[in-house]
Amino acid sequence: MNDLTHHTSICGKKIPDFLDTIQAFHGWKAPGIVFGGIMVDLARELTGLEIETDAIVETRHCLPDAVQLFTPCTIGNGWLKILDWDKFALTLYDRKALCGYRVWIDLEKSRRFPDLYNWYMRLVDKKDLPLDSLLNTILLAGRSSLSWRPVRMTRLYERIKKNTIEICPGCNEAYPAAQGRQCLACQGRGYYETDDSRAKT
Repeated sequence: MNDLTHHTSICGKKIPDFLDTIQAFHGWKAPGIVFGGIMVDLARELTGLEIETDAIVETRHCLPDAVQLFTPCTIGNGWLKILDWDKFALTLYDRKALCGYRVWIDLEKSRRFPDLYNWYMRLVDKKDLPLDSLLNTILLAGRSSLSWRPVRMTRLYERIKKNTIEICPGCNEAYPAAQGRQCLACQGRGYYETDDSRAKT
């Protein structure tokens, strides 16, 4: 697919500021978020910076953070949806016209950058691939390791609306009525159990 001009900034930030933004948010300069930022930068340019977009990412790893850092799309505002497909790909699309662009790592193109390819394919241990070297490779590869194509949304573009809220008779907390007569936790489908032995008095 097409490769647009190489930029000295990413997502409107000079490279050092771009990397500092990632470190401040994530705790370190995570290669997946750095690479994701490059993907977001390309997708935003393709869709048009003036267009209000929603986003879909096809992995839970790193890429959602890049979208949340460098676009207005977040999990909390409902403009970002995450598919657990474990594919390093994202789509930004015009939420009204339902058309946009899908951007993904192109494995054939990335082979020209062995550190990038080996990192992404998990062919080398992290300790054998120093972070500075990997980040330099990712920045050097940039958009030339990506492919993109225009897409029209057919599914998963609807925003999730909040429905009726009830008070759970089991825990006395508010919950979506669609879950049934009790909240999921009180139905035994929660992710925790109460540990009263550590409760403060």
